[in-house]
Amino acid sequence: MSRTLVGIVTFGLSQFTREAIHSVKDTVKNSYDIFAVVGKPNDSATVALLNNENVPFTVHNQNMGFPASLNDIYDYAWQENEYDYLVIMGNDVIAYPYAIDRLIDEADRSDFVWIGATQYPIQSLIKDFPECKQFFATHRYTITDFSHKCWKKFKGYNREPGKVLNQRSDVHNLCLYKKDVFDAIGYIDVNFFPAYFEDNDYATRGKRAALKMCKITNSYYFHFWSRTLHQGSGGSTGKFFGLNSRFYQKKWGGAVNKETYSLPFNGKLHPLAGNIKLPASINIQSRNDELAIINYWSRLGS
Repeated sequence: MSRTLVGIVTFGLSQFTREAIHSVKDTVKNSYDIFAVVGKPNDSATVALLNNENVPFTVHNQNMGFPASLNDIYDYAWQENEYDYLVIMGNDVIAYPYAIDRLIDEADRSDFVWIGATQYPIQSLIKDFPECKQFFATHRYTITDFSHKCWKKFKGYNREPGKVLNQRSDVHNLCLYKKDVFDAIGYIDVNFFPAYFEDNDYATRGKRAALKMCKITNSYYFHFWSRTLHQGSGGSTGKFFGLNSRFYQKKWGGAVNKETYSLPFNGKLHPLAGNIKLPASINIQSRNDELAIINYWSRLGS
């Protein structure tokens, strides 16, 4: 029987994390474990939640950013343990019934190594069920009362069978990876601090490595839509967003979906700062310069 780890990165907003964890515990029939990274320093609420839910976790004492937090999960899955599959799940995501099981089942029976689910976003929920709009305030869809659980009105996950599409549809909201992915392209690039464009970079690297990817059309998750940015105190700022966008274009010779390089930096070693030199490789297998890179971008964006 395959072993699956569900990895969740948090940055405050413990109530959302609680809903995410419960959606896994309430729906998944296959064997799995959960591991979390508490990315916001002094986040006692999330620590208490994870202890109460018996979920193992690690805590960051400074804001290391989303990519480094994901890399902690990679290490837990494949350096410290030997899981067959890793499911990366956003902490502002609700896994609908069958969602994770269908990812695992597809992984068991196929040679796809990158298997994405299908998003049902908050905007679609309000369009399909206008009565739900009352529970979300302003254009940012702020929610403070979770008791109504309006997202449960969606029943489209019952559709069976679904289709397996030979395309990449997701990266970090609800997506399963086999270890082949890590072997081929390695860690998330922490140059995309604290968040945004790291998913585009990882997808581009996966495409350059010719990894076999698919999307499952009956594996559904509800997405509250970037809560750390729109409702919390974490996430990227406009300045960091701009820095990350420009770095992505420098790395790949163009904006998202307009990349021109087959290798990062067009195959040339890229001097970042001081003794930090970024290799022209799609495969990042070392975390040696990670903290120095994070501190560089943190200072630049502050």
